[in-house]
Amino acid sequence: MKKTRRSRKKFFVAVFFCLVVFFIVLYFCIGFYFYNYAIAKNEKNFMKNNSKLPSNDSSNAVTVFSSNEDWTRNVKKSSEEIKSFDGLKLSATSFKQLDESCNKWIIVVHGYASNQVRLYDRAQAFFKKGFNVLCVDCRGCGDSEGDYMGMGWIDRLDVIDWAKKISCDYKDSKIALYGCSMGGSAVMMAAGETDLLPKNVLCVIEDCGYTSVWDIFSFQLKEQFNLPSFIFLDSLNTVTKFRINLDIKEASSVNQLKKSKLPIFFIHGDADLFVPFKQIDELLKASEHLQKEVYIVKGASHNNSFDSNPSNYMNKVLSFLEKHFNLQN
Repeated sequence: MKKTRRSRKKFFVAVFFCLVVFFIVLYFCIGFYFYNYAIAKNEKNFMKNNSKLPSNDSSNAVTVFSSNEDWTRNVKKSSEEIKSFDGLKLSATSFKQLDESCNKWIIVVHGYASNQVRLYDRAQAFFKKGFNVLCVDCRGCGDSEGDYMGMGWIDRLDVIDWAKKISCDYKDSKIALYGCSMGGSAVMMAAGETDLLPKNVLCVIEDCGYTSVWDIFSFQLKEQFNLPSFIFLDSLNTVTKFRINLDIKEASSVNQLKKSKLPIFFIHGDADLFVPFKQIDELLKASEHLQKEVYIVKGASHNNSFDSNPSNYMNKVLSFLEKHFNLQN
């Protein structure tokens, strides 16, 4: 009898141990699957032909805003590079006015799984209004190094480094941060780093950014897989913390805005189904202490507010910049 009981006990202990190992392995398999799906640099097939997104064909981006000619070939431009805090080579393109006394700069930050070319239409619009423009490739995108995307949180430090480069190269520069989608969250997150940002960063313009990485992943997990955030996002977070030192629970535009001192202009389409339009309410609440303006674009889908009415969009953005750059009409 005693041997039988001992055998049963050993059996149940072995079964329990195997189950624990199985669930640990499963936990990490889930985390690595979603890391590869959402964070790693690879083809994001779920972004293609997505009815909740406007066309994201960057090859056509330079002709979206105007004209019959490629404006980037007819302006003064330079390839730029910096080393990130963790040793990656980051790339950007600067478009500078012929008037070398121009000290007005816009840093343009693109969205998820995209590149700087996707926002050349905005860059052209800013350039034509007399601004120098720096279009960056976020880590893991375009010509920048990196095998993952920073989801705005890690990118916030890269944005700050780009601002520092402009401040160093052009001592009297006035800088605004402009970003769309993930880039919008990156500039909001950067705005909260009050001790790191150069003093000549004067304001922020964010278009369809999300409240936090956790919130946007939770929403997309439900939309695409009909899965809860519990366990699934926790497992992803374990992997991102281990692999790239990204805590997606910490990566919050809302919390960063609460620390910010910079004026901010919020833009969002009320038909956005990719970054839910309702997220802007939480962003506005977090920025109650800030000078802010809001532009809600009726009927605009995700990152489509500019294309919906470029002239009206730029008039509102320029009006905001005039207040904080003290520009002449």
